[in-house]
This record gives sequence, structure tokens and C-alpha cells, in this order.
Amino acid sequence: MSENQIIIEQFNKGAQNFDNWSVTQDEKMLKGLSDFCGLSKEDRMLDVACGTGAFSLFSARAVESVQGVDISEGMIGIAREHAMKRHLNNVRFHCQDVENIELEEHPFSIVVSRSAFHHMKNYQKVFSGMVNYCQDGGRICIQDIMAYDNEKQDHFFEQMEVLIDASHFKTYSKREFFNLYKESGIKLSSVFESESKLDFYDYVGHVVQSEQSNKRIKELLDRGLKDPEIASCFVEQDGRLLWIRKVCTIIGHKIEKINE
Repeated sequence: MSENQIIIEQFNKGAQNFDNWSVTQDEKMLKGLSDFCGLSKEDRMLDVACGTGAFSLFSARAVESVQGVDISEGMIGIAREHAMKRHLNNVRFHCQDVENIELEEHPFSIVVSRSAFHHMKNYQKVFSGMVNYCQDGGRICIQDIMAYDNEKQDHFFEQMEVLIDASHFKTYSKREFFNLYKESGIKLSSVFESESKLDFYDYVGHVVQSEQSNKRIKELLDRGLKDPEIASCFVEQDGRLLWIRKVCTIIGHKIEKINE
């Protein structure tokens, strides 16, 4: 089964779980990203790998228009339902492979991808498409989890991510994100590193799990908690096990071409 087929199957099956997940619908996080992007009524936004459309829908009242693209029909179906229920007429969702986006409307003043690059094997190609659909002088923003600097921790949690979500491909480093912008000639404008504390079991539940997958996740977790280096990435709070994850939010401008 190809990487894209795995992603489609996983997200079609778990679209409702993903939509119900507390992080997906966290309005504080959505507002933080909206403010970071500096959205305005003049903006025409493209949301790449939009999932069930949380950021597109949140942003719709702040911008002129939004187009959301995702490879999963299940995700897009839920996004469209939300747009209808909220009577949002300036939002459209498309089920397309984000490596090969084909939209009539272009270019966009801002192109965003939230919490999705870790699913992408051909992430350079996806970013290239984001650049192509961005107007000269427009902004390109990525927000996603970052790889751990500690190699042992990073290896352990990559194993954990794949056990939880088979569509996880790789958590990229801050340097790899920087290189995307540099190699595409996008001028970095701002970078924000934050620390997220995810409720571990809530995170596990954002994907549909089988009895077998839950067992494997528990076995790996138990091993990790016995190792001080791995255990340092967890904290207990109010009876919950929280997983400490760094998040990178980065935005740059597509350099405006000067007519000769």
C-alpha cells in the first residue's frame, strides 16, 4: 500500500475522531495561528492538508475567502458540513492530493498548512505547490511538531507516532523547515517555537485504535516511562499523562518580482 493510500484509509476511517479531538478544535491555538499569520479582510487564503477544516472555518470571518484542500474524502465531507451549518459562503473545500493541487482560483495572498507536514513523504513537493499558489509578496506559513534534538528521544517517539497513527511519516526538524524556505527563495519573516503538552491518551484517541494497536502503544509507553531520558518528555498533571512536544510555526514572504 502506498503512503497516500495509507493516509487516505487512516483519515477516512478516523475523520470524526480527528474532528472531535480537543487539539483540532482548540480555539486558543486557532486564534494564535490566525494572529501569527496577520489575517485580514483582504486575504485570500489556501489551507493545505486542511483536515476537517478547523483553521479554514475559524479564519473565514477574518478573510475575503478560503479554499481548503485535503486528500481524505472523509475529512473534506465533515469540513463541508461544518461550513454549511455555519452558513459560511466564502469557504470551499476540495478533495485533492496536496502534492498535485489543481485549483481554478489563484494565486492566494496567504498559503497555510497546519499540523500536517509530518504525514508527508514528499514534503518538498508539497511546499513547492504552496509557493506556486502564493502570489508575489504573499505569505507562506507552516505549523507543525518538531523533531527532538535528542536522537534517542526522537527515535522512541517516531516509533510511538507510527503506532498511534499509521499515516505518520516523519517529524521534521526546524532546520529542515528552514531549508524549505531558503531553497525556495522565500524570505523568512518570523519563527515561533512553543511547547505543547498533549494529553497522551486523548492523543491516542484522535485516531481509531484497535485492541491490538492499543496493546502495542501501552507496551512501548511502559518501556519508555522506565527510561529517564524518555520519561523526561512526559509530565503528570491532575491525573493526566501529558506528552511534551515542541511546535514550530514559521512564516515567510514570497519575494515580489520586479518587472525589468
